[in-house]
Amino acid sequence: MQKTRRLVWIVMVWLILGLTALAWSKGFTIAVSNGYIGNSWRTQMIAAIEELGEKYKQMGLVDKVIIKNSGLDIQAQIADFRNLMNMQPDAILLNPNSPDALNSVIEEAVSRDILVVAIDQPVTSEEVACNVTINQYEWGKKLAEWLVEKLGGKGKIVRIDGLAGHPANVERVKGMTEVYSKYPEIEIVASANGDWDEARAQQVMSNFIAAYPQIDGVQSQDGMALGVVKAYQAAGIPIPKVTGETIVSFLHEWKSLKEQGDFETIGITNPPGAAGAFGLGFAVRLLQGKKFKPGVLAENKYFYLPVTVVTNENFDRFYESVKDKPDSYFPDYIPTEEELDALFE
Repeated sequence: MQKTRRLVWIVMVWLILGLTALAWSKGFTIAVSNGYIGNSWRTQMIAAIEELGEKYKQMGLVDKVIIKNSGLDIQAQIADFRNLMNMQPDAILLNPNSPDALNSVIEEAVSRDILVVAIDQPVTSEEVACNVTINQYEWGKKLAEWLVEKLGGKGKIVRIDGLAGHPANVERVKGMTEVYSKYPEIEIVASANGDWDEARAQQVMSNFIAAYPQIDGVQSQDGMALGVVKAYQAAGIPIPKVTGETIVSFLHEWKSLKEQGDFETIGITNPPGAAGAFGLGFAVRLLQGKKFKPGVLAENKYFYLPVTVVTNENFDRFYESVKDKPDSYFPDYIPTEEELDALFE
């Protein structure tokens, strides 16, 4: 009887120790506050977070990933962020609708010991652990520099921007404006927001074509270049110099137009999966107590690479690598665990 009691006691102790160890080994809870969700770029970004989250669950690093997409309304995103914060996650990945409107809730989250990582575009709050993004300013500059070069430093340009007030769009337009300011013979005759939407951009471009008899160049951004081309094709007039992109649907059209004549454009990759995967990878490592190596961050920003510039010169090789992807696919880049580890001490 005494031996049986001792055995029961030992089993109970082992069960308690096992449950305690399991509780301590429970993975992190990661929340994601995403604003705009209106195109395939954002869909790919979210998919990358979900895929890496599943991998981290299998490794015991993550318990769950909670995602909220608030749309374009800043107040709706603030409300979503608060709801996520009240779920007591270990970290929140934030793709913000504004560079500063969420600063107060970011600070509140940090005061509750919730790690906050901004992804895709930076916020101005100094409380975020880091901002993970491409250099949107330089991205915009590169497009503008190409267009100015092709126009020989002079001409009338229309500019179709992304979402009004959106951090990425604001930074891109700043970069473009810096370039154009150096060329007094470049005239921006009109600008309007195409919302990073092909159909919207086509309508905006059609309006420009009707209103301005001379347009020498069109400055466009992600998700809109095909709409610009379609507007010219519908109008039955030659396509001027147009900045392009690397979404597969546009690449197909680029190939066709290039084969028909002297069409040329430029596309600069903006890998959506990188924003999500770097953000989640960083959050998990920071929660583990790891620290960035010196020099990895520049003013609390991490600019991820590679960013590929595609022109007629390297188009064929680039096209071969993505031609079989869906039309809505943006050429992507997902960092490996080894690449992520290499950024930490």
